[in-house]
Amino acid sequence: MNYVDANVIIYALTDRETKGKKSRELLANQRLCTSILSLDEVAYKLSKRSKKDAIAAVDILSHSPTLLLVPFLPQDVDQFKSLLEGFDPRDAIHALTATKMRASIIYSEDPDFDQLAIARKTPW
Repeated sequence: MNYVDANVIIYALTDRETKGKKSRELLANQRLCTSILSLDEVAYKLSKRSKKDAIAAVDILSHSPTLLLVPFLPQDVDQFKSLLEGFDPRDAIHALTATKMRASIIYSEDPDFDQLAIARKTPW
């Protein structure tokens, strides 16, 4: 199962151009996983437009048949701490989740993930 970063999800929900279209296609056509943190990041971004948009986005994502929301668990803390050496805290949680789920691809536009042994791709 491949990993999708919050930035791709945000494009899928907000962008009407190429990035949004390609992101929507990715989310519709692949079984993907993402950290539960992505819900926070998406809701935060969309809440700047309106709380209604943020709530609708969380509802869509939490009921998506193609997206698995992966929790951050107490047993993840040690790996999280080690990832803090090379990542900011939020990216460390995303990196940890992708690693934990044995993703072969991380869909993201964030080049910070290039330091992982997981291929990073953008869907556009």
